[in-house]
Amino acid sequence: MGNIEISFTTTTNSPVRILELDGLRGIAIALVIMRHYIHHPTLLLLGPQWGWVGVNLFFVLSGFLITSILLRLTDQPGALKVFYARRSLRLFPLYFLALLVYFVASASVGTPQPGKTVLLYISFLQAFLPPPITHLKIVPHPDWVVMGLGVLWSLSVEEYFYILWGPLVAFTRARRGPLLTILALILLLTPWARYFYPDPKSGQELFLAQMDSLAAGCLVSILWQDHGPRWRTNLQRHAPRLYGCVAALIALAVWIDFATGITKRSVFDQRIFNATDYTVLWLAWSLWLLVTLAVSGTSGMLPRFLRLPLLCWLGRISYCLYVVHYPIYLALRNYVPHSVALIAGLVASLGISALSWRYFEGPIARWKQHAFRYPMASQPEAP
Repeated sequence: MGNIEISFTTTTNSPVRILELDGLRGIAIALVIMRHYIHHPTLLLLGPQWGWVGVNLFFVLSGFLITSILLRLTDQPGALKVFYARRSLRLFPLYFLALLVYFVASASVGTPQPGKTVLLYISFLQAFLPPPITHLKIVPHPDWVVMGLGVLWSLSVEEYFYILWGPLVAFTRARRGPLLTILALILLLTPWARYFYPDPKSGQELFLAQMDSLAAGCLVSILWQDHGPRWRTNLQRHAPRLYGCVAALIALAVWIDFATGITKRSVFDQRIFNATDYTVLWLAWSLWLLVTLAVSGTSGMLPRFLRLPLLCWLGRISYCLYVVHYPIYLALRNYVPHSVALIAGLVASLGISALSWRYFEGPIARWKQHAFRYPMASQPEAP
């Protein structure tokens, strides 16, 4: 996913980096990797089957972090243009490099991707328009290219979130009434959109089907900026109970998955799952995010866990790791045994992501911090 430098104003006027949010992103990418790498039937039932929920955690975090930045830019002339320049420099270089690799790989084996597919992906439309328009046939060779393109749907969702939400915040001048009304409508209507979607098995990766997770993160940002200082003490006092609520919501999401049938052979089961499970998940992730903000920097067990250097490092390199981990594993699986492909794929993905952050993404991020500064004394994003 498109990483965001994790910093925002807490109770002071200066931006503070929240390491625990790096840790949350590290958990999200670990869940996604488990979903793609672990295929043993017994192990799947112990957790990796639900690794896809990590994508929804990414969306909640993106909604929170982007809104935290936008709220600080209110009334700053030209800030929105700088915002989009910085977002583009964060998302585009790695995304288009990945597309170049996939398209060249397809062409090199004599099966180039159709022009419509190329246009679809370079315009980020793969998760925005309905399936009759967007579900174009991707040439099924090589297989790692197909799945490499497939995982990019979430970046399409995030890109259009940036495009649509930024002007809304600017146009309303961050007035809470209009923003909260918009977010409430999204949270209420999106589950119904998922339920009534004509093809429920293919509509889960559309922008319109994932808006509520992003909106939930936006809502947490607004609530935290307005009420965080007052809520912090009570949230810390009740943190164990709230963690229990998070665990209960995640357990409920798992139960819904079982109750509607893991394979979702019935269309009705699929509709019920779509309408309820994603809603339960954004509730769980939003609550966890809210408690994490309140306990950040404290000595509790979970805050210390989220500050673990390895977990924070995973969160920092998660964008590249998300893009490359599955196609690398699939490419290796064509030449080596499955177990070897898993281990080698994980090592290679971590290595490539670390190198990308040090020599590609990191330098671009540092340059954008220097070249595109917000027109305000205190920058919302830490270098």
